[in-house]
Amino acid sequence: MDKIRVVSLSTLLAVFVCLGQGDTLAAAQAAPAAVGHGAFPVKVVKTLDSSKLKEGDTVEVVTAGSFKLRDGTLVPKGSKLTGQVTAAKARSKGDAESQLTIAFDKLEVANGKQLSVKGMVQAVSAPEEQPEPQMAGKATAGAGGSSLGGGDVGTVTDTHTGSNMETNSKAQSGANVNATGVQGIHGLELNNGVLTSKGKNVKLGDGVRMIVHVDIFG
Repeated sequence: MDKIRVVSLSTLLAVFVCLGQGDTLAAAQAAPAAVGHGAFPVKVVKTLDSSKLKEGDTVEVVTAGSFKLRDGTLVPKGSKLTGQVTAAKARSKGDAESQLTIAFDKLEVANGKQLSVKGMVQAVSAPEEQPEPQMAGKATAGAGGSSLGGGDVGTVTDTHTGSNMETNSKAQSGANVNATGVQGIHGLELNNGVLTSKGKNVKLGDGVRMIVHVDIFG
């Protein structure tokens, strides 16, 4: 009888191990690999206020210039980048700070299509007072960039190159894809995608610029 029990337990254990390996393999196969990555400037078009937003709310910003993906897909200026609020908190009594975190997940491209992305805020800057600069990059007039109203901002690379978009060294801070942190907004801090403030709320008004870093999944 004991031998039968040992054999039965061994058989069940082997089944569970196989099932576990199958689940792990299925999960690995289900997780898509990024086909590209890069950073580009966007503009806030509707005020983002941590005292009015809550976790799960949808957030939309628009691209501040046109650019092309590695496969030639055009992302026109004004395209929507959509995300979800993952944390929003106003500072109340006893709190050290207010907080706002956004995870971007959809990028609109030409012809009304959308791509799945995983994006976070890399930099934030005050609204630009001057017209948007012409950017040096691979999305040139010949590629249809300038016909969308100026502001070409380069090309998202594939996952093997490791570089961001090409930009003009004279570009203003709000369009510099290599920028990090907060520029020109007093009392606001950014750390690993999390915006915080010692004030009562984190508030990004219309026209505030952000550099968003994304992995693109197609």
